[in-house]
Amino acid sequence: MDAASHGDPIGRRGAPSLSPCAAPEERGIGARHVHRFARATALSVFVLILAGASVTSTDSGLAVPDWPLSYGQWMPPMEGGVFFEHGHRMIAGLVATMVWILAILAWRAQSARWVLGLAWGSAAAVLVQAALGGLTVLYGLAKPVSVVHACLAQALFSAVVFLAVATGPRGEAEAHAALKLRRAAALAAGAVYLQLIFGAAYRHGLTGLAPHLAGAVLASALVLVAAYRGVTDLPESAGVFATSASLGAALLVQLFLGLAAFATRSPVAATLHVGLGALILALSVALAAKAHALASREEAASWA
Repeated sequence: MDAASHGDPIGRRGAPSLSPCAAPEERGIGARHVHRFARATALSVFVLILAGASVTSTDSGLAVPDWPLSYGQWMPPMEGGVFFEHGHRMIAGLVATMVWILAILAWRAQSARWVLGLAWGSAAAVLVQAALGGLTVLYGLAKPVSVVHACLAQALFSAVVFLAVATGPRGEAEAHAALKLRRAAALAAGAVYLQLIFGAAYRHGLTGLAPHLAGAVLASALVLVAAYRGVTDLPESAGVFATSASLGAALLVQLFLGLAAFATRSPVAATLHVGLGALILALSVALAAKAHALASREEAASWA
C-alpha cells in the first residue's frame, strides 16, 4: 500500500499526500480533530475582532494606560472604557491559547506540510499581534501601529478560516469549474483584505475616506463575481452554494452598514461594519478553500 493511502502528509514513501492529516486511527489525533478545533478557533478570532472594533468605536483604546497589566492588576474594575479595553485583552489571551493548541494538534496529527506551515505561522502571528497590541497602548495609539495591529488580526482570521475549511471533508466537482471559482474567490479575498486595510487606516485617522470608497467598489465587484460563479457553476458541491449565497447577502448588508456608520457615527454601526467586513473576508477565503478542495488531484497536489 502506498504512502498516500496511509495519509502520509509528507510523502515519505511516495508522492505528497493530499490528505491534510494522518489517519486518525493511526495517530489518535487526526484531520477531524484539527478541523473541529480550527472551526472553534476561527469563531474565537471573529469574536476578538468584534471586541477590538468595539474598543476603537468607543474610543476606549487608552482607557487602560499600561500593558500587559491593567492599572497594575490582572483584573481591574470593569467599568467604562476599561470594560472594552481589558475585555479585549482577556479575549485575546484566550484566542492566543487556542491558536497555539491548534498548531500543536496539527503537529500531533502529522498534518500535511502546508497545514503545519499555516498553523505554526498563525501561532507566531498571534504572538506578534499581542506585542503590537501592547505597543499600541504604550505608544499612545500610534496610528501606523494601530493599523498594522488591525490588519494582522484580519490576516490571522483568514489563515484560521482557511485551515478550518481545507481540513474538512472533501467533495467532488468538475475540476475546471472549481479552478475558475478558486481563482475568483482568491481575487475577491485579496480585494476584501485590501479594503479592510483602507478601512483600518480611515478608522485610525491615517488616511481619508477616498481610498476606502475606491476599495469598496473594487471589492464589491470581485465579491459579486465570486458569489455568482459559486451559485451558478457549482450549486451542489460541498456547501459552495450556501457559502456563495451568504457572501452575496453579506455584501449587501455591509454596504448598508457602511452608509449607516458614516451617517450616524454610531459606535454600534461602526463595530458591526468592521465585524461584517471580517465575515465577508472569511466567506471569500472559505469559498477559495472549498474550491481548492474540489479541484483536480493534480492541481491540489501542488499545494500539498
